Amino acid sequence: MSRILFFARSAKYTLGLPQGFRELRHPVFVLRDLSKKSLEEAVDRFRPDLLITTGWTYREHKRKHVDELVKKVAKYQIKHLYWATEDPRWTKECSLRSMQILKPDAVLTIHPESVSTYRRLGIPAGHLDFGCNPEFNRAEPLRPEYVYDVALVGNGGKAWKSYRKDSVEILLKPLVERGYHLAIWGSRWDRFNEELMGFKIPKQMIKGKLPYEETNKVYNSAKIIIGLQNDQGMLTSRTFEVLGAGGFLLTVPTQAVNNLFKNHVHLICSSSPENTVTLVNYFLKDAQARQEVAQNGQEEVYLHHTYKERAGQILQFLQLSADRIMKD
Repeated sequence: MSRILFFARSAKYTLGLPQGFRELRHPVFVLRDLSKKSLEEAVDRFRPDLLITTGWTYREHKRKHVDELVKKVAKYQIKHLYWATEDPRWTKECSLRSMQILKPDAVLTIHPESVSTYRRLGIPAGHLDFGCNPEFNRAEPLRPEYVYDVALVGNGGKAWKSYRKDSVEILLKPLVERGYHLAIWGSRWDRFNEELMGFKIPKQMIKGKLPYEETNKVYNSAKIIIGLQNDQGMLTSRTFEVLGAGGFLLTVPTQAVNNLFKNHVHLICSSSPENTVTLVNYFLKDAQARQEVAQNGQEEVYLHHTYKERAGQILQFLQLSADRIMKD
């Protein structure tokens, strides 16, 4: 029975993997903030067997406290796994910088093609998707303030250099231009680059930032949820979260989407702006069809893509890595 120290501040992470390890009966300590007191409690007293760090964690805290955590991990010989959740867009600035500062023993990345990047550095590496937590990503009564025909939860791009730009052009642009009853939550939409993207978003559609704890309510209240994708080879966290909530997900047919889900069974995929309009018009009129797809999607992620499943995959990966080291 491994004792798990999970170091993350955002609820996006703390409401995910920790629950999966708890369901596997592993003691879990969630470390959200760093201080002398919290480090003593989390490391010296809890005495974890495994530390898991994620994403941009290193820059969310004072460097001296991060360095102290790294020292304690080395002192007690705690296994350290880094989950690279910002690949491939921010591999250099985030993931590789985390390698330098946090000094993990192994890496799991959400982007399969990035695995080789870490292996070339001599670091044991593998692939781990996001998932859903049925304790949080679940059906709940709709909230009037979140009732829209179409909703998007996700941040706007900065330079729009990834496939996210294509997703916006296919899924969002045609609906905005036609004035659908649509709401957008997330950062940077108020600074949307209209010239680069080729369309303007009316101010009334932009709702600002949304606490992660509120996202599940949106997924249960809006009729259709737009799911942007950032890359052909990986899935966003919201893909699993929307489906886990029992939301009706409209996304794009990337390789990663097609690998894990069936179009018109678990979710709906659009390959063009015209296709998006056709699909949205059809499913807004057919509540029963929406419900059938949403239910199928929820059943699929509950069966194969929960954080309990992901926690098991982490433990299996670490065991396989340890076995290889022993053989070498």
